[in-house]
Amino acid sequence: MAETTNTPVEETVVEKKPAAKKAPAKKAAAKPAAEKKPAAKKAPAKKAAPAAEATAEAVAEKKPAAKKPAAKKAAAKNTVTIKLVKSLIGRSDKQIATAKSLGLKKVGNVTTQPDNVATAGKINTISHLVEVIKA
Repeated sequence: MAETTNTPVEETVVEKKPAAKKAPAKKAAAKPAAEKKPAAKKAPAKKAAPAAEATAEAVAEKKPAAKKPAAKKAAAKNTVTIKLVKSLIGRSDKQIATAKSLGLKKVGNVTTQPDNVATAGKINTISHLVEVIKA
């Protein structure tokens, strides 16, 4: 039989370091300081706002608002009025996207679009869902 010799095994003892101080306590102290700074900046802004309102009122009193002339309807000749007459439920994603790009979301919605090649292509894509009136 083979003999085994007992050799002493060295055991190493690892000492644990004491837990470090928690960092969140420092962060909590820093947060109130950060909150105070914006609050201090807001106070002067409130003082400036009434002054801005006063100057705006003074300008409004001096000069009445000029009405803009109505836009000429000469551009109306090159437009198309489109009305959605059938639902988009059960339609392909492409058809729904086309209707939405024309501004049509619900049955009965009416929109006016420029009469050009791009609009004609969109109308062609969903021609079975819309009613077109040339203006």
